[in-house]
Amino acid sequence: MENSVLRRTDWNVFVHVLAGLPIIVISHPDPTLRGLQGRIVRETRNILVVETPSGELKKVLKLNALFLLQLPSGEWVLVRGEKIRGTQPDRLRRVERVRGVKWLVREGKKHRYTWAQSTGEDM
Repeated sequence: MENSVLRRTDWNVFVHVLAGLPIIVISHPDPTLRGLQGRIVRETRNILVVETPSGELKKVLKLNALFLLQLPSGEWVLVRGEKIRGTQPDRLRRVERVRGVKWLVREGKKHRYTWAQSTGEDM
């Protein structure tokens, strides 16, 4: 039986911890950061710390930026910086508050449950 842990996919990557993911900065207000490639080593509310292949650490503001993130499956996902602003728990709370739903993944399929809709399971 498959694990019911929420996996990173293109539709839910912004609610996960981003540290450890490969990243490419596509667009950024600072022209020196455009095209930056590396791996996210740390994340704060407004900044991603990216380690370049040469070992240099660069701080990249999330606001007004466009990123390509590589998921563990190897798929690349285009993400706006505004979508990943805040810490991971803040982003998760924001999604649940705005959408009013809780997203669960079971057996590799996407299901949406609202508070009014029963899951059919005893919790």
